[in-house]
Amino acid sequence: MKKSLLAATIASLCLPSFASSAADTTSDDVMVVTANRFEQPITSVLAPFNVVTRQDIDNVQAKTLTEVLSLLPGVQITQNGGRGQLASIFVRGANSDQVLVLVDGIRMARSVAGGVDFNQIPLTQVERIEFTRGARAAIYGSEAIGGVINIITLTGTDTPSKTKLDLGIGSHNYQEANASGAYNIGDKTVLQLAAGYENDKGYNVHPLPGLNDGDKHGFDSRNASLALHHQFSDQFSGYVSTRWYKNHYQYDSSSWLTSKYDPVTEQFEPIDPWIPNHKYVQAETEFNDYSAGLKYAQNSYTSSLIFDYQKQDNLDRIDKTNVINRQDQYHQRNIQWHNQYQLLPTLSVSGGIDWRQEQWNDLTGLAGNKERDNTGYYAIGLWDYSPVSIETSVRLDDNQQYGTHSTYNIAGGWYLNDNIQLRGSYGTAFKAPNLMQLYVNSLWGTIGNPNLNPETSKNIDVSLHADYDIGSLVVTAYQMRIDDLISYTSGVPSYENVAGESKIKGVEVEADFDTGIISHQLNFDFKDPRDSEGKQLIRREKFSFKWVGTASYGDLDTALTYQYHGKRPDVRYYADNTSSNVFFIIL
Repeated sequence: MKKSLLAATIASLCLPSFASSAADTTSDDVMVVTANRFEQPITSVLAPFNVVTRQDIDNVQAKTLTEVLSLLPGVQITQNGGRGQLASIFVRGANSDQVLVLVDGIRMARSVAGGVDFNQIPLTQVERIEFTRGARAAIYGSEAIGGVINIITLTGTDTPSKTKLDLGIGSHNYQEANASGAYNIGDKTVLQLAAGYENDKGYNVHPLPGLNDGDKHGFDSRNASLALHHQFSDQFSGYVSTRWYKNHYQYDSSSWLTSKYDPVTEQFEPIDPWIPNHKYVQAETEFNDYSAGLKYAQNSYTSSLIFDYQKQDNLDRIDKTNVINRQDQYHQRNIQWHNQYQLLPTLSVSGGIDWRQEQWNDLTGLAGNKERDNTGYYAIGLWDYSPVSIETSVRLDDNQQYGTHSTYNIAGGWYLNDNIQLRGSYGTAFKAPNLMQLYVNSLWGTIGNPNLNPETSKNIDVSLHADYDIGSLVVTAYQMRIDDLISYTSGVPSYENVAGESKIKGVEVEADFDTGIISHQLNFDFKDPRDSEGKQLIRREKFSFKWVGTASYGDLDTALTYQYHGKRPDVRYYADNTSSNVFFIIL
């Protein structure tokens, strides 16, 4: 069994841990912040919402953030090999760059290509993950089409002192050492520290006899973080923090040979399927983040102000030589001001301003330096008068390149009785093209397209939640319609907006119940992801089924799982080429 498949299988066995955690978070004292950017009970959240605690992460013994994210409903992870390799996340079939990823509520700096490198965040530093599905652009702006993932690393001033040390070794000369701690300095100050090292010599992810013999796609990472939290008074609190990491990893380039020379006919003949044009790449990424925040809370009013600066350096070298394939810098500056006021026990309003500046410096000199600003203004209202809840939000983004763009969202919930709730929502969203899609150049010609339009979407979501003593059932139907989908064309390498409307519709069914000493979790996911021409979107499965059963016998815990994943078309072969059945037992 491949190492990556084994890791995914073991991760799926841990789903009951997350299910039980979700059941525990139905009490009003569980507060979340990601759904509407202010603290609220999870029971008042109308969007599909999940929380992963530090205890959940420790229970599943996951090694990477992608393993944890793969446990979340509606999430599909594809990874190009083992530890440290590029991973793409699809939420309800939306592209990986149509999912907004936050760290401590701040937009995570993406690579210039628009993707998030989940290897940036060491799992030992993660305290909590909050995840909401559906369009949230009316609250967060660009990219929040499929959902929002908020990775929380900061603890706060009420954290008890603690120290944690993790050491590990494994196959492929794997080594790991991580240390973290939070320490009370007086009554009002908490110091939070973390540092880690990880090394994996790797293995040949894509063996090609005669082309890449001896290649080992390894991974090396070093990281450190520091945060200081202080309670200035009953009303004012603040923090300063910094994070640093440096990753080194190896991979085969993604270029593919489409033809080969035939010396008999003296012609180039097409290759079907295409084969990799092997280029062994040594890549380095270094990341720095500096953040400071101040919060004021008085009676029914709260206000927070956050400043953040992130810098990411990227360098690729080909074939273990000093030939530079790529070298660039990405800078991101953020200022966030958010306010929330409880007008009535049943009515709260909030709003604020986001400012973000992106800067990309192509150090190879092919594209030069590019920069743009975006300012967003948003307002949110939440009315909760049992058995009915209503949530509305509206946002206006002023983008330096694309002018103003407005989005909105409305959602409602109705308790039919004490055990059954009906929810529904409708929202619009958009995603501005990333700087690479607009401007990137290459040695063989321009690929970027400065005339690209933003992607826009319309999202509808209807769900029925039933919760009884014998078990729970959630049935959700959703549909996304995406216009001006940005696509890469390989014939004449470039990015372009696809004419027409791409549609993703699906039904999710989740059920949890017990039969004697055995706990069951069933998950059906039916999807129909199609582009504007009616073709299935690449790398998306149309159907998946998971069954997880757990049982305990005294001190012995056992788990049994079966998974089926439908076929996923791969752009490399233009054919449905992958499907899988997975059966696994763990003690």
